[in-house]
Amino acid sequence: MSNFHGVYLLCSIENNKSVRGTYIGYTVLPGRRILQHNRFKKGGAHKTAKYAPWDMILCVHNFPNRTAGLRFEWAWQNPKISVRLKMYDWQKKKTENGVQYQIRVLERMLNTAPWNKLPLTVQWLRSEYKLPLVPPLHMPIALGPIEDQSEMEWPDKAEGTGTVCLVCGLTVTKDTSICCVQNQCTFHLICLAEKWVSSTDILPVSGICPQCHSPQLWGEMVRYKSKANKQTSADDQKIHWTDTLSQQL
Repeated sequence: MSNFHGVYLLCSIENNKSVRGTYIGYTVLPGRRILQHNRFKKGGAHKTAKYAPWDMILCVHNFPNRTAGLRFEWAWQNPKISVRLKMYDWQKKKTENGVQYQIRVLERMLNTAPWNKLPLTVQWLRSEYKLPLVPPLHMPIALGPIEDQSEMEWPDKAEGTGTVCLVCGLTVTKDTSICCVQNQCTFHLICLAEKWVSSTDILPVSGICPQCHSPQLWGEMVRYKSKANKQTSADDQKIHWTDTLSQQL
């Protein structure tokens, strides 16, 4: 199973002035997906055949699982009816082309709960399309291609080398533990969450590891634990930590 969950933006090379000349989709293999859209590989990309060929110009990734990625994809495709976005004016401006409109929607989404709490990366894949975009401070903006990560290897352990929570001193188990990405310092998930969460948030966004003092992103730690334990797509059918942020878009 791929460790990558991304939502991408396509731009039609020949019909890029209107919103119809753009397309938003979810993928675990961006390199393979653009080949499908451009009909070089077989796959379910029939909706985009009319406006091919396409450039994949941007991808938002590091979603913790497939469900989170698909929810983001749907809201980006449907800002006028999304619960989180419909209060804003989404009429396309006369001065905007299709890409400019989609980037305006994306910027608003990245700065709106619950997405503004996720440890996402915004990656421009084609520099010629790059536009001003201001996400939250903890979300980096990258430039360059993304290599498909279906064969990406992760460490064998995500819960650290010890069996004692470094906050409360009590024993931890595989199911109740979480660790920092850099040094695998081990904690109870609840202990660390309570230590980092602010009075205005349901879940923490980031914090400093109490043991090694390295800065950490909460979502990245959860994602690291999940991949290191080699969980399968069945996880998407379970209650995920992002589900507590919002059950609605």
